[in-house]
Amino acid sequence: MTSSVSVQNSLWERLETPNLFASYRIDDYPRAGLSCYPWEMTNTQAILLNAYDFLGNRRTRKAASKILRSKEKLHSHVKFDGPVMLDSGAFNFLKHEEISINPRDVLSVGIDLEADVSVVLDHPLHPKSGRKEQRKRWSNTIANTRSMFETLKEWDGDIPRNFQLMPVMHGYNAETLKYSLDDIVKIWGQEPALIGIGSLAPLALNGSKRTVIDIIVSARQLLPNSHIHCFSLGSALLMLFAFYCGADTVDSQTWIVSAAFKNAQLPGFHSTRFSSREAQKDPGKYEQTRQAFAQQLLQLVTNEGFAVKYWDANEEWPINSERDAFSYLDYLEDRDGNKRIHGRACHNLYTFNFEASRVREEKKSCNLETFIRSRMKSTVYQRTFDYAIDQTVSRL
Repeated sequence: MTSSVSVQNSLWERLETPNLFASYRIDDYPRAGLSCYPWEMTNTQAILLNAYDFLGNRRTRKAASKILRSKEKLHSHVKFDGPVMLDSGAFNFLKHEEISINPRDVLSVGIDLEADVSVVLDHPLHPKSGRKEQRKRWSNTIANTRSMFETLKEWDGDIPRNFQLMPVMHGYNAETLKYSLDDIVKIWGQEPALIGIGSLAPLALNGSKRTVIDIIVSARQLLPNSHIHCFSLGSALLMLFAFYCGADTVDSQTWIVSAAFKNAQLPGFHSTRFSSREAQKDPGKYEQTRQAFAQQLLQLVTNEGFAVKYWDANEEWPINSERDAFSYLDYLEDRDGNKRIHGRACHNLYTFNFEASRVREEKKSCNLETFIRSRMKSTVYQRTFDYAIDQTVSRL
């Protein structure tokens, strides 16, 4: 069904790894504050869209219906000629006992709109659910996996050339991951060359980052030759853990969601909220934060080739001094009644893509550990990265 040869000859021949899929919700341009599609100006190499936006999201229903009626290719709709993955939208059912969309409909959307990869409709695990509930959710996932796999084999119609179906494994430890992989292999007939790891985002959000590390390291150990995608590990720092532990790709919607909440991200620096409310609450601390952000920006531009823009016009913004950095920071902040969501979103997405590019560079030069450690040194993640190093070394 999915061989390593077919994968190499389709999606991944256009995609360097490790890399980021920029997660995008249908109609966020222009409704979410974007002035245009930001892909080219931010060096975006891959995009993840969501089948749920076409099948169950009331907010996107009108735009999605128009696309489905026109049979417009996803690439054409978002004006992107690189790899496009269609997620199933399973994260919307994290807090639900049942899934309200049909796996065959998910597959149909992926085929009709010519996604490069369509993800199986899984049912994510919740960290607070008991074993009975976790077994039920995995049962839903494997039933949907079988349904979509068998439907694809028997599809009565045209299937896009090199179309791929991605199964998703779940588990909070090596034993349950092995169990879920065994179930997938029984359906696939072999170890899948392309696989996703789900249920990671709730763990990361609830402070269980070491468990996330254990999961990715265990998955890589189980599948040394497969392309592993980690869903929704969305910050410029978290993605570094995923890449170090063995992930080939990750996806994130944080670039635009955090922009809406007035947050800006920089490599090696915590996500920072710049707003009048923060300034009023503690002016001294706010100015210190601005100072640290500006200094980090200047250092990145000077030492690593980080390059920002006036994103509204896609024009270069030279940063030659701290004064230039402060001027750019002023541009990212909401000022004079102008919401700068587009600027912050583009800045954040560029930051993610820049980091993925830096990881590829450092991995090629066998300097990845030193590079990531330098990114973590001014953050709360230093000890967590030490743990990641220990786990990868101990399982070699």
